[in-house]
Amino acid sequence: MKTVHRWQDYVDRPEDLNRLDGVALLHTDLNPTNILVPGDGRALLVDWAWPTRAAAWIDPACWVVWLVAAGHTPAEAERQAAAIPSWSQADAVALDMFARVQARLWAEIADDTPGRWAEGVAEAAAQWEKHRT
Repeated sequence: MKTVHRWQDYVDRPEDLNRLDGVALLHTDLNPTNILVPGDGRALLVDWAWPTRAAAWIDPACWVVWLVAAGHTPAEAERQAAAIPSWSQADAVALDMFARVQARLWAEIADDTPGRWAEGVAEAAAQWEKHRT
């Protein structure tokens, strides 16, 4: 799915999508159950329900939300994301905007999906947005 379709409902202005655009194939749902580590030095990404073609820095940014949901502070989570080379391709404005997109997306998911897990991820996304603004 192209960026314009995936996040168009969560940006303030349509031109904001340009900051997210790119050619990298992204997983965008790096939750703990979607990363398998079989013990042979590999990590396998499974459950590609949300594949997206966009800027490469977005996967580490999506990971930030899951790290916060796991108990890291937003600053700690961003330090972990910074270990991924593509993270440095994003400027502060793009990261601020994407944190807002994630907060809106996960708030909608939490509203539509009963369960504590969705509420927890929505809260984590809101914490990251607050940290960025």
